[in-house]
Amino acid sequence: MEFNGSKSPWHIGSHPFEYRNRHTIRSDDNTVIAHVSQPSDNEQSARADADVRLIAAAPELLEALQKLLKYHDDFYGSEPNEDPEHPLAVAKAAIAKALGQQ
Repeated sequence: MEFNGSKSPWHIGSHPFEYRNRHTIRSDDNTVIAHVSQPSDNEQSARADADVRLIAAAPELLEALQKLLKYHDDFYGSEPNEDPEHPLAVAKAAIAKALGQQ
């Protein structure tokens, strides 16, 4: 199944009318994907910065994981009865979650 959300790449940037303490993630067509508040506490601020980077990278991460699993399945074949803790099963579950299948 294909991702039906805003197309990548997603960028981190602020719109001039948004609050100064907010990070905004936007798609290439300038659609707002998310706002992440920037707390004043340094530890929480560092965590918010990391969250923003992860959200902005999400489409590329999903696409890379899908390509990696396709490569694996094409080369080695699929393994339908995997242990749920196996890295392939974890990757498939993450993809299903991102695509709204879980």
